[in-house]
Amino acid sequence: MRRDYVSDLLESIKDLPDISFIDNLTLSDVQSLIINAFYSYYKEATGKRITLARADPYRIMMLSCAQIIYQGLQQVDKAGKMNFLKYAYGDYLRNLAALKNVTENEPERAIAQVCWKLSQAREAATPIPAGSRVTADYAVYFETGGYVEIPAGETEITIMMYCTEAGEQGNGYMPGELNTMVDPVPFIDSVTNIRTTSGGTGIETDQSIAERTFLAPSSYSTAGPDDAYIYHVKNYSSDIGDVVATSPTPGVVDIRFIMSDGSIPDDTLIAEMTEHLQQRGKRPLTDFVQVAAPEIVPYNADFTYYINTSDRASAMQIQLQVSDAVDKYLLWQNSGIGRDINPDELMAYLKKAGIKRAIIREPAFTVLTDTQVAQTARKNIVYGGLEND
Repeated sequence: MRRDYVSDLLESIKDLPDISFIDNLTLSDVQSLIINAFYSYYKEATGKRITLARADPYRIMMLSCAQIIYQGLQQVDKAGKMNFLKYAYGDYLRNLAALKNVTENEPERAIAQVCWKLSQAREAATPIPAGSRVTADYAVYFETGGYVEIPAGETEITIMMYCTEAGEQGNGYMPGELNTMVDPVPFIDSVTNIRTTSGGTGIETDQSIAERTFLAPSSYSTAGPDDAYIYHVKNYSSDIGDVVATSPTPGVVDIRFIMSDGSIPDDTLIAEMTEHLQQRGKRPLTDFVQVAAPEIVPYNADFTYYINTSDRASAMQIQLQVSDAVDKYLLWQNSGIGRDINPDELMAYLKKAGIKRAIIREPAFTVLTDTQVAQTARKNIVYGGLEND
């Protein structure tokens, strides 16, 4: 099992000591400061001590002022904290990231590999105009990026097509689902996507920007540190999840990555990533960079669980929570390259969901290498019923 170096570093940011630019003053502190200052100045001016009743108009007025002053102090505290990666968010984070030459990744369009077929070969080339669209449901459309043609004597061509709108709505169309031509093309008999569509991303999350900002200084080096390669891979798309950079032999850099949802990148994205990392300024001259998906290690999630009889009233809710807990475990397990397959983590998620106990038949604990990733093959959840506490 590899040490999750980047995740540890990012977690260390969250664990840094909290800071306050107003010395952790509370509203009660501000109220006491104002009222005690009034008592002090009153005695200094008149030589007499004074105490204001809780309903005294002057006391109420000072407490009202304290409320406004405290809101101002909160803004001061926020303004200071927005200069630190631990606290920054939204536009503050984006301005902070700009100091490291990190800018927000724009939403990207999903990509589809679509095969266009003729019913039979023709003597002439068959043109496919730029902007020709296909769809699965008339809700999301994919279009050709430019003019292409099926050469004379051939019956098909596979081309890259792009969702007409940026965002995640174009992801996840399984092979064969994109099979309707919106703009009919003469002589074309059928269209179909041959791979699941992917690559569409929405607005980049604050967490993604914070990760890239933290890793950005590593990219300044031309010596090829692993952090630099991780930064450049993540910088390609906000949809990139875990990344591992190793050097199996001198001069060779092996890059493995997965998507943020734990899915495996397809050949198209791997090819695009390879080209991205070959750009000048990203790859040291002496490095031979190879990019690939991690090796898949399949596992099953198969278990029976029981609920305490005392929780009978909430048994239905616990069953729903178990289903959600399993999804969270599978995402955790599948989204870390080199992360050991660990049934203890599954049990922890189940216990948090409220079960009494579980009999976990699979998975068994399995150690993974730096280039392997666990992927769910089969899921079988059995509710065993209520048991005495």
